[in-house]
Amino acid sequence: MSSSLKLTRTFWRWYAALLLANALDLLFTYTAAERGIGEWNPILRPFLLTPYPAVVKLVALCLLGFGLWQIVRQPRRPKPILALLQGATLMYLLVIGLHVVGLLLTIV
Repeated sequence: MSSSLKLTRTFWRWYAALLLANALDLLFTYTAAERGIGEWNPILRPFLLTPYPAVVKLVALCLLGFGLWQIVRQPRRPKPILALLQGATLMYLLVIGLHVVGLLLTIV
């Protein structure tokens, strides 16, 4: 397998992980809000439990996917973009971990 194909697959695997992490973040955020846990994000707080956060995430992730598709099509794929994608995914995984801990603490 060529290194170009490996890099392309790596981009799309990290993008898929970011999509899943975003969906889980939204699910856990709504679950926490329904259980009475306050939202920490002051920008999101007034729009919580409305369709706007899901729509904004969907549009942003579609634009990101289009941008990644444009990057992957280029003969030279900048690896810093992959590092940013990996960093964003890992940050969302950290947020999901915080959600899980917070939700578990409300059960006890």
